[in-house]
Amino acid sequence: MKTPLLLVVLLTACAGLRAESPAPTATAPTADHGQETELDDKMSAMNGAFKKLRRQIADPAANASSLELVARLRAAAEASIPLVPEKTKLLPEADREKFVAAYEAKMKDFVAEVQKLEAALQAGKNDEAAAVLARLGTLQKEGHREFRPAKKE
Repeated sequence: MKTPLLLVVLLTACAGLRAESPAPTATAPTADHGQETELDDKMSAMNGAFKKLRRQIADPAANASSLELVARLRAAAEASIPLVPEKTKLLPEADREKFVAAYEAKMKDFVAEVQKLEAALQAGKNDEAAAVLARLGTLQKEGHREFRPAKKE
């Protein structure tokens, strides 16, 4: 008879502990200050356009829509050039200028590829456009590896 009573006491205690434990809090995936930066907003806009383009790039019937997405991608990329990556704050002062210059150069290369993508779509060369989009994906991954702060786990 003591076993059922002990079981009830233990279950009640566990339930009480669970009720008192704080709810997990979500942490922002961005900067130290927990807020998104203007660069985060531009990159998010680029990412959305990029994902849609990957789904429809091969379809010549979607070229008008693809060109609109390319225009959004280009505008966000061009607006990102003068912005400073969050990772810059983590670097020694002596390395920051070189880091920002490398970021700007990489973004200008990205914009040049976006212009090639636009030209291929305007010419109706969807196979070529798909190849350029793949190169853009590679540039994106390289840029994120180089210029984004490492994710905290």
